[in-house]
Amino acid sequence: MCSVDNTKRIATFLEVPLGKVGYNSEKILTRTKSVQEPSISGFSSIIQSLIRESQKSSVRQIHSDLETESQILQWLDYAVLFVAPSNKDKHTAKCLLEELNFYLQCRSYLVNDTLSVADVVVFHTIHETMANLQPLEKENFLNVSRWFHHLQQLGEVRQGKNLLNFSTLQLVEWATGTHT
Repeated sequence: MCSVDNTKRIATFLEVPLGKVGYNSEKILTRTKSVQEPSISGFSSIIQSLIRESQKSSVRQIHSDLETESQILQWLDYAVLFVAPSNKDKHTAKCLLEELNFYLQCRSYLVNDTLSVADVVVFHTIHETMANLQPLEKENFLNVSRWFHHLQQLGEVRQGKNLLNFSTLQLVEWATGTHT
């Protein structure tokens, strides 16, 4: 979801003070840094402003290339338009996971060959969908599961969210133990 909590986690990853974040009267996510500055509305716009403010060297390095920056912005829009709605509809989630699984077939990260804000945003946005899958369902999306499992092992990405189980070993042990 494109929520206040996920926005806070992304700001923490970017090492940027977030300011005040909440929903305005139209239920749109809004960020206010200070009284002197205008507020910023919309998840993607907020994340873009956080990226611009970040002094984190890995973020600055990735965003020095216009093509890479454009790809990251596309993934931000993808998170808002496609990933977030998948949390509410199982059919939409399945289509999204199939698409993402195909994309990650020969990639370790969403943009280039290194961790980017795109990975962090999609990770937090898709977390609820992944949490609702059973371990055997996750096997249908091996590339997404590999990518997600890798990212959740990185403390700077996961930031205290529960580790999700990607092992069917527990299920296999339980099943054989009850049928002896």
